[in-house]
Amino acid sequence: MDTKQVNRHFIVIDDDPINNHICSRFIEIVFQGADIKTLTHPETALEYIGIDYLNGPEKDTILFLDINMPFLSGWDVLNRFALLPEKIKKQFSIYMLSSSVDIEDRKRAINSPLVSGFIEKPLSIEGLQEMKLRLG
Repeated sequence: MDTKQVNRHFIVIDDDPINNHICSRFIEIVFQGADIKTLTHPETALEYIGIDYLNGPEKDTILFLDINMPFLSGWDVLNRFALLPEKIKKQFSIYMLSSSVDIEDRKRAINSPLVSGFIEKPLSIEGLQEMKLRLG
């Protein structure tokens, strides 16, 4: 039995519940036993992160963040995330998840110190497997 297996934590913030379901299923397939939380309202997601990650035990978390959402875009969420305490921010690896083909979105993601990568929708099993290999 592998005693070194890390229990991975994932949060998906996307206003599309169907995309959230697909992401959740694919994450479950690749990262068996992962803790997955999907949220469709960015404000609710920020509140959850602010409370759970400040007061709870530290956990390395991969956040998939949709760029194009009503009310708060992924960029707005990222700006608010930047204001959170360092104790919270250090627990996250953020990947912008978007169907956008806008080259400026890609550049902005690459240039953001908070963003670990840019992933085109839909999230794929192959992409997650590559991520798993990089994470070890």
